[in-house]
Amino acid sequence: VRIGPISSVPAVTRPAALLLGAAPNPFNPRTTIAFEIPIRLNVTLRVFDLDGRLVRNLIERETRVSGRHEVVWNGRDDSGRQVASGTFFYRLEAGEFAVSKWMVLVK
Repeated sequence: VRIGPISSVPAVTRPAALLLGAAPNPFNPRTTIAFEIPIRLNVTLRVFDLDGRLVRNLIERETRVSGRHEVVWNGRDDSGRQVASGTFFYRLEAGEFAVSKWMVLVK
């Protein structure tokens, strides 16, 4: 059995999106959530409470070009009501990529 040469060239992987985080965190009254995507993708960015209930759709299946993007959340739900202080999770979905992080609203 003959085995071919071993290549030292790394395998090419599909680049992933990057959820950079919310700043400031903790925040009051608003925070900016930043993310980067390597190619043009459909993006969804949502905020959930600790029980997993949807609080706010910040981006809903919008096509975004490659690069850095920022979205401001003002601590309000989809009905425009101010949410209570607490910990929230935000979830970025971009193509096949999905990741969640947390942030804290203090009053």
